[in-house]
Amino acid sequence: MRSPSDLFHPSHFQPAFRRLAHRVRLDLWFPHLPLACAVGGAGALALVPTIRHFLYEYFHLRLSELFNALHPLTAGVPEVVLSGVPNAAIGWLQIFIAIGLLLRSRLAWISALLIALAQLALAVGYTHYSWHSSTALYLVALLCALSVAGRAFQRSSLAAGTLFALAATGLLLAYGVLGSLILGQGFTPPIETFQQAVYFTVVTMSTVGYGDILPKSDDARLFVVSLIIVGLSVFVTSITAVIGPLVQGRLSRIISPERKRMKRIDHFIIAGDGALARNTARELLARDRPVLVILDEEVAAFGDAEIVIGDPTDLDVLRRAGAETARAVLALSNDDAENAFVILALRELATDAKKVAAVSNRKNLERVRRVQPDMILAPNVFGGEVLAMALTDEKIDGASLVERFLDVNAQHN
Repeated sequence: MRSPSDLFHPSHFQPAFRRLAHRVRLDLWFPHLPLACAVGGAGALALVPTIRHFLYEYFHLRLSELFNALHPLTAGVPEVVLSGVPNAAIGWLQIFIAIGLLLRSRLAWISALLIALAQLALAVGYTHYSWHSSTALYLVALLCALSVAGRAFQRSSLAAGTLFALAATGLLLAYGVLGSLILGQGFTPPIETFQQAVYFTVVTMSTVGYGDILPKSDDARLFVVSLIIVGLSVFVTSITAVIGPLVQGRLSRIISPERKRMKRIDHFIIAGDGALARNTARELLARDRPVLVILDEEVAAFGDAEIVIGDPTDLDVLRRAGAETARAVLALSNDDAENAFVILALRELATDAKKVAAVSNRKNLERVRRVQPDMILAPNVFGGEVLAMALTDEKIDGASLVERFLDVNAQHN
């Protein structure tokens, strides 16, 4: 008899959660869509108050000051323009990063973490917000959510990372030069020329700090703080995006030189980590067939088979494993529901690969048939049936046994 604690074991909820996840198409929008909206919301937190306050003050300027307000680099600048530069820059950057999160970009995820941390530092350290304010709590919750969902953002590209690094560095340099010219009178000595602005921006971004130009006003100090924080964020992100994949690939070749990435065409994909999955992989490898295994975490029980870490019911994971060009995909998990969802995901991909599903519980046999795999393996069910036939002296025909064992349309009564 099961104890009450056994009824609430996480394993009892996993099949139900997978069914619910497939029903609401969770793999298509979670967690990247909610996080993208949350990061965009953080950008709005920085932008909206600044824009609202600026518009209120701007439309109350005297007409004689309107021309100067429209030409901040050549004339006087209203105080409200100066105070909103750092938060506005971070806000626009977060909205841009939110687009990358929708594409599940690893680079966008790293950037979102760093920029949210910079925004939290500015909000708490240099504005009227406290740690107990709704803005600070929102940013802390966003940082926690981004940290937990890191594994969902795995798309990366060396070319895209290099392009981001160049673009981010150029934008940051433009931000520093523009801010230095706008806030020129807030420094000692004042920054009045383009050459001085470029010099001060480069020195500040590199954190060298010669000390020959110092901020003296609160707005200038806040601008320098934002330039340093965002500059360090861009630098770390750029290094991660460009150097990271190169170092990771080199280390992988050094640590595991025997496991080379195979050509993912006409190969066999196995989803699952049970005894049936391991034995099938071993037999295919013994016949010199290319085998790729999809697992939740890497294990050493599959020999020379290539490993892909992820959820086999996720369309992106199946594409990464090359399911569209595979010879066969074998759903051999001990969980019958997961095997059925793998077959359903393969049908969404419209792949020509042969689809095989394992069934361990007799009551799930008809349910798995409804997803129409090409083959069903039910060793537990079929083994009991063959044993009963042998014990009752029934005639056993080898051809019919193979047909009943593999044919999805066979009836197991």
